[in-house]
Amino acid sequence: MRILTHGAAAVLALLIGLGGGYLLWGVRAGDLARQIQQQRSEYEFRLSEQVQRAKAAEDRARQEAEARTTLEEQLHRVRPQK
Repeated sequence: MRILTHGAAAVLALLIGLGGGYLLWGVRAGDLARQIQQQRSEYEFRLSEQVQRAKAAEDRARQEAEARTTLEEQLHRVRPQK
């Protein structure tokens, strides 16, 4: 009888330990999922900022190239090359 009682107590303690561990693991997994989602949002925001900066730089480069072409055409009108 004593062996049965101790065995049942051991099984019950094991189940309680596993349940507590599973509960703690679930809480930690939820925290990790929230942190990952927050970091993903931050990275997506940074990426969108970098894309906007790249587009602005491309626009500036295109405008500068157009201005340079225009200035070169005007210079050729004023002083034609031989």
